[in-house]
Amino acid sequence: MVEDAEGTQIPSARAAVAAALQWYAHMGVDEAIGDVAVDGFVRSAELAARRASAPARTVADQHDGTRAPLNRPAAPASQPPRPVPRQPAAASSMAMDEVEQLAKSCNSLDELARTLDAFDACPLKRTATQLCFADGLPGAHVMIIGEAPGRDEDEQGRPFVGKSGRLLDKMLACIDLDRTSDDPAKSAFISNIVFWRPPGNRKPSTSEVVMCLPFVKRAIELAKPRIVIAAGATPAQALLDTPTGITRMRGTWKTIAIGNGEVDVMPTLHPSYLLRSPEAKRFAWRDLLAVKAKLLAM
Repeated sequence: MVEDAEGTQIPSARAAVAAALQWYAHMGVDEAIGDVAVDGFVRSAELAARRASAPARTVADQHDGTRAPLNRPAAPASQPPRPVPRQPAAASSMAMDEVEQLAKSCNSLDELARTLDAFDACPLKRTATQLCFADGLPGAHVMIIGEAPGRDEDEQGRPFVGKSGRLLDKMLACIDLDRTSDDPAKSAFISNIVFWRPPGNRKPSTSEVVMCLPFVKRAIELAKPRIVIAAGATPAQALLDTPTGITRMRGTWKTIAIGNGEVDVMPTLHPSYLLRSPEAKRFAWRDLLAVKAKLLAM
């Protein structure tokens, strides 16, 4: 016997299923779907063709043991019906120009956080525990923008507090930065390109990123960093409006227009990628050295 999350005794034969369901709930799984979408029209056509080509089946007579044919008419082979074109689902009932105006109407980071907390247009909010807006010192010379909150971030409401966050803190310490510092020249302001955890820690969709981007840009405008570090492909591609991969972009200074000015952006590898591929840390180290050199030159 084992106990479930509520302490109820359950047979060991059911333990694996119960543990799996608990894990699914913990990871934010809310639908039973496969990795690859099933085309029902193709499957129907395959079944119809299989029935048409199958030989006649027989069934045993229970009284004298003789076998009589099963008189079941074969389903005629037919062409699959023409699929109905799917209309793209609207990301939200709120138009993007309304979202942009809402973001621009915020005159402080606190007001921006309150606005996001009441913002219901991003579908990620319905599956996340809470808003995960920012951490560190507003006004710091360096702002870091990652991809999305994970499980730990979703529970605590702060970005980069899990394994990736601990690695990020070590990386920042190597160039004399600390998110807990009160000195703008020594601290960092940290956020993500989306503010709610995607279910199962999946990559944010394009529509989810687009919905949050006006608020990200407004956060940059209000925080006034001298340098933005875009950690990972998703924030780098969104901020720089490019499909270029992060391995090609990283290490090269870019500039983006924010409000009435411009901000220097350093695309680099996300700490979670570095945890999976430690050999790539040397590239991130070069990027950090470039950030440090630019800070010293300012």
